[in-house]
Amino acid sequence: MRNLSVFILLFFFTTFVLLNCAQSTKRNRPPVTSINIAQKNGKISVGNKVSVNLKTKIKDGTFLNTKIFLDGVLFKATDKPEYSFEIETSTLPVGTHYIKALATTLEGISGENFSDFLLLSDLTPQKFNYKIIKAYPHNIEHFTEGLEIRKGFLYEGTGQEGSSAIYKTDLNNWKTTKEYKLDQQYFGEGITILNDKLYQLTYKTQIGFVRDLNTFELLKTWTFKNEQGWGLTNDGKSLIMSDGTDFIYFIDSNSFKEIRKIQVCNQAGVVQNLNELEYINGEIWANIWTTDKIVKINPETGKITAEIDLKGLLSSNLLNQSSPIDVLNGIAYDKEKNKIYVTGKLWPKIFEIELVKSVN
Repeated sequence: MRNLSVFILLFFFTTFVLLNCAQSTKRNRPPVTSINIAQKNGKISVGNKVSVNLKTKIKDGTFLNTKIFLDGVLFKATDKPEYSFEIETSTLPVGTHYIKALATTLEGISGENFSDFLLLSDLTPQKFNYKIIKAYPHNIEHFTEGLEIRKGFLYEGTGQEGSSAIYKTDLNNWKTTKEYKLDQQYFGEGITILNDKLYQLTYKTQIGFVRDLNTFELLKTWTFKNEQGWGLTNDGKSLIMSDGTDFIYFIDSNSFKEIRKIQVCNQAGVVQNLNELEYINGEIWANIWTTDKIVKINPETGKITAEIDLKGLLSSNLLNQSSPIDVLNGIAYDKEKNKIYVTGKLWPKIFEIELVKSVN
């Protein structure tokens, strides 16, 4: 009899606890906010106002307010469960922007929801073709990943495991004066020169090298979080890196911490496969992998300001080339002489070119 009484007491106690837990959970259900972003023709360009409508539903408790964040920064707040507002985009960079709505009740229960919109460029890129000034010999075994010119010398970084290297070539006679072979496991990628140091990326090992410019002696290594390393340049202060996506990253050359990043867009959408980079007169020039195109990019906004069509550059100068040829890749700017050089992976020539505005 005693056992039965204990069992009944335990049953009612357990039931009471479970019911109270269920009610407590029910009373603590967070508010839910829907975010509706109006997009004309499915696109938003810089200068357009973005219209946003919020509607918060309270399941338990009494609505207090909703805080609205744009790209992680508090944008505004409202004490109304239904609220509409606009975002002025004229000062925003292109790319994806994120909205977070954080709704809170008087009882202190919060719920958040997220949405985003893609902001496209308001510019129509200038179109350029090219004029070949002169063609120079290029080693057909060089799988070119990076080019840089300093004080009369061309520095080239090449790729592929087992054959990655750095070369120094005298522009007076186009003879290689120094070279350094990377270890077998490394696939060399983009290079750049800053403060008499040569920086180099690797493809998938997430390791970068810093070398003495004169001796190629290894000074230090660093690791980067990007899954792949592609192109590398600098603006005189920061390293500027691509990883094959539509993003470009600005990196502190001492700590190697990411300072900021930009997403690259034209008036139609994001532009991916950004490869070898060069910083020329305040703009980033980038090869678009697998194409004959180079784009100029505003380093502050991510907008593409110009497109350079290099179609036919190699074919018109191909002299019975029988060995494999890969894609256009490699931009070098001789700042002292204001000359632009381009080449490609396994190409027999490197070209000095001049840009010509397209008539189309």
